[in-house]
Amino acid sequence: MNLRERLAERRAQGEAKRKPEWVRSMHQATDDLRRSGIAARVPKPGSPAPEFALFNGRGEERRLRDWLDRGPLVVSFYRGVW
Repeated sequence: MNLRERLAERRAQGEAKRKPEWVRSMHQATDDLRRSGIAARVPKPGSPAPEFALFNGRGEERRLRDWLDRGPLVVSFYRGVW
């Protein structure tokens, strides 16, 4: 089984545990995003990140440039619970 098949199986297992209306809503949101053309504006792997600032859990502003000045950086965004 290749990765695409394994991911499809995993997705189907997850959807089977959710209410059908939730699954329809998630699929609709995904379809809406695809139709919006947003994928064409997403930075590609290896492209420079735009400068940004965010607040950490203590309310302190953190800027990308400050962290990059220290060396290579990995940024991970957590979407939270849906």
